[in-house]
Amino acid sequence: MRSIFDKTGKWWWIPVVVLLITVNILSALFHKRIDLTNEKRFTISSPVKKILRSLDDVVQVDVFLKGELPSGFKKLAATTEELLQEFKETAKNNIQYRFLSAEDNMEGTDRTYADTLSSLGAQSINLKVQLESGEQSQFVYPAALIHYKERTLPVNLYPGVKILITPAELNTAEALMEFNFADAILKLTQQVRPVIAYSTGNGEPTGENTYDLVENVLRKDYNLFTININTQPIIPDTFKLLMIVKPTIPFTETEKIKIDQYVMRGGKVMWCIDRLHAEMDSLRIKNQVVAFDRNLNLEDLFFKYGARINPDLLMDLQCDSLPF
Repeated sequence: MRSIFDKTGKWWWIPVVVLLITVNILSALFHKRIDLTNEKRFTISSPVKKILRSLDDVVQVDVFLKGELPSGFKKLAATTEELLQEFKETAKNNIQYRFLSAEDNMEGTDRTYADTLSSLGAQSINLKVQLESGEQSQFVYPAALIHYKERTLPVNLYPGVKILITPAELNTAEALMEFNFADAILKLTQQVRPVIAYSTGNGEPTGENTYDLVENVLRKDYNLFTININTQPIIPDTFKLLMIVKPTIPFTETEKIKIDQYVMRGGKVMWCIDRLHAEMDSLRIKNQVVAFDRNLNLEDLFFKYGARINPDLLMDLQCDSLPF
């Protein structure tokens, strides 16, 4: 029996053509990107898939990486398109995207997209383009606008101002791309702002640095409340997150039970612990410091969660200038 691909036959090329057409149709219908990296940088995470599958309306993404661009930005544009295509397939077409130039006019207006991008805080890069008439400056916005119903948020795809992207910067931009897009989509689509509680019952700082964190970083996206675990009978389930930042007073057994019950009911706790007392103020007075354990009485609680904080002090000579 001769193979259907036997070239000695008169019509041997017909099965080949049919096979190629079938492969092209299947590849168009079933797009799949294979991630060969060890850390699975190019695989959409489960929380992001959950966000995309829960969309109840179309999210429009306008990406401003179109036209004559340096090679680094062209690669960034290709990576962006691959990711958004996977977003679209995961969201069952509730993600739509297109690539535009910042110099294009907005629909129904005489304004360019560049005006809107600038007003929303998107970063621009001044490129020098060589034309026949001479050198010309061109502002490029490596950014995207996310539209959902009547709301819009910008996403910076490259957090820099340099014309040439280094491989390290490109890898960083690609690694953060999924989070940046998902974070913007979540902020646009969530109906109720999450509530975060800041614990103040065990000597946590409440000075200027804390105020700056609350007002300039957290307040725009979250509702903030303070809570004294010692005086509250329970930690309410309405809190999506409990922040315990640099406590200095030991926790009582009752306080640890309240925290554990909150976690067991599905609550989340962000622990920012300085186990050792070693403050910069001491170093400014003398070129030495004695570090001692704060004895926060948290070892058994952390052990229950499979964690341990060692009483070790690290000195990083590249982190900050030291006063000795």
